[in-house]
This record gives sequence, C-alpha cells and structure tokens, in this order.
Amino acid sequence: MLFLNIARCLFGICVPIFIVLSGYLLAKREFNKNHICKLGRIVIVYILCSIVCLLVLHFIENRDVLRLKDYIFQILSFEAAPYSWYVNMYFGLFLLLPFLNVLWNNLKNKKQKQYLLLVLIVIAVLPNTLNIFNFYDLNWWLEPTSSHVYQKLVPDYWGGISYIILYYFLGCYFRDYRLKLSFKKNVVALLVALVIFGLFNYYRSYNALFELGSYSDYGSLEVWVVTILFVNLILNFKFKISNKKAIYFISKISYLTFGAYLVSVIFDRWFYPILKENTSILLERVCYLLLVVPLIFICSLLLSLVIEVIAYLVNKLFRGTLTFIGRKRRHEISFEE
Repeated sequence: MLFLNIARCLFGICVPIFIVLSGYLLAKREFNKNHICKLGRIVIVYILCSIVCLLVLHFIENRDVLRLKDYIFQILSFEAAPYSWYVNMYFGLFLLLPFLNVLWNNLKNKKQKQYLLLVLIVIAVLPNTLNIFNFYDLNWWLEPTSSHVYQKLVPDYWGGISYIILYYFLGCYFRDYRLKLSFKKNVVALLVALVIFGLFNYYRSYNALFELGSYSDYGSLEVWVVTILFVNLILNFKFKISNKKAIYFISKISYLTFGAYLVSVIFDRWFYPILKENTSILLERVCYLLLVVPLIFICSLLLSLVIEVIAYLVNKLFRGTLTFIGRKRRHEISFEE
C-alpha cells in the first residue's frame, strides 16, 4: 500500500500536466476567429465520443433504455461520457486562455510573473495544505481517518478552481524560463518528493481504506511540487527528433489523445472487472497492469482514430452545407438586385 501511495503521487499529475502543456504551447494564442473555430473540433469530438460511450456502455453495463431527450441532457450536462468532467473544465479554460495570455504577456519582467504565481499558490494550494488537520482532538493525529472535522487556518474560497489557472500560468512560465536545477538534482528531488508525499498519504489513510483528500488532489501541495519537478525534468532532456515519419507518428498520437481519453472509460469498465475477477491478490493485479494499461491505451487510440475520421467527415459536410447556403443566398441577393 505504501508503494501504491507513492506511485499515485506520480500518476496524480496527469490533469495538471495537460493544463501546463496548454500554457506552454498556447501562451501566445490570441482571441480571434481561428481560436473560436478550433473549439468546434473539440465540441464535435466530444459529442461523438459521448454517443459512442452511451451506446457501448449500455451493453457492457446492461443499462436501461432511456428517452432520447434524457440522452441529450446527459451529453449537455457532461454525463454521457463519464470522464467528460474534464471537457467541462477545459471548455472554460479554452475560452479564457487568450485573455489569460494578455495578462501574462503584459507583465514587465520575471519577478512580476513569479509574484503572480505566488498569489495563485496562496489562494489555490495553501488552503489544501493547512486546512487539513484537526487541532482539537489529539487522538486524531494517531488515526487521521477517525474524523473529517478540520480547522480552517486560511481562506479557501478560491481553492476549488483556481488551481487550473495556476497550472496554466506555470506552463507559460516554463515556456519563458527554466528552473536552475541540474538533471541529477532534479531526479533526486523528484524521488524524495514522491517518497515524502507517499508516506504522508499512507499516514492519512493508516488503518483504513485509502481516502482521497484535498491534500492529495490536483490543487494540493504534493501535486504542485511533483508537477513542477516532473515537467522541468522532461524539459531538461536533450533530444531532437529529425525523422519525419517519427514526427508524423507522434503528432498523430497527440492528436488522438483527447478522444482516446474520453472513450478509455469503455475499456476501463470492460477490462478491469475481468482483471479483478481473475486476480484476487492485489500485487498480482499490479503486475498484470503492465499488460492491461497499454492494451487499454492502444484500444482507446484506435477507437479515437475512428471517431476522428467521423468528425472530419461531419466537419467537412457541415462546412460544405454552409458554403452551399452562403452561395445560394448570395445568388438570390444578386438576382433580386
């Protein structure tokens, strides 16, 4: 269980890394027609993935047949694809990021940008670091799972979503600067952080089932620190890909990851129950994950490829229809004139 807690500290940076990458790659994006149009592809892929999830999960989980309007409401409320809570979040970030870029790019120097990150740390990370203890009951410190009553030391009103903006600006910061940390020191710092935070999480769930708290969620100190060290480690790698086929392959995989993430729930709910039924010992499951996880990843990518082809055809048909309507309208106006 200690090993699994340490591993979770590393894997828990998944969503923060995607947000950091958004800041790193889109820090210069401006608000224009092209930016809004790119949202159209995300919407189309999301709707298609939701429909596929509804259809397949209906058979996998033997769900009841609902009315058409119920399915439509599930899509609109981001419930049709169980992992689409992330899409709900990213829609807002995607619309905001050109304006966030205005703020970031108009800060005068590195120091001002660091102050901005510091302010966001105070309102996003600090509450999840300090407001997680019970100071009234000394016995609680021996068994933290005995009570979930904590004393608030700092305001936490902004803690719910402010971490999203924090990680986005962290990506912008990494685009402009690097941490003054050598590769070896970075590796050591990352390993030490994982062990320390893993031990803490193990302590918080000691003598009970694992509990997910704000201290280990996306806006926590541990995820913030591990994300920084991991991203900086990746950026310190000195490699260059010159093979055009390799570049094409990587870009296509990257392009498919959005849809793959949404439809991966299908294979999660298909393969993991089979694994659970056939392996009763936890450590055996961990070994089999080395096979099951890549299998889920590949299957999700292949299904995402099919959805992307359909999305391309839908987009092409939609654009063709609009073009036809526009030409017809211009012809009618010209004829009337």
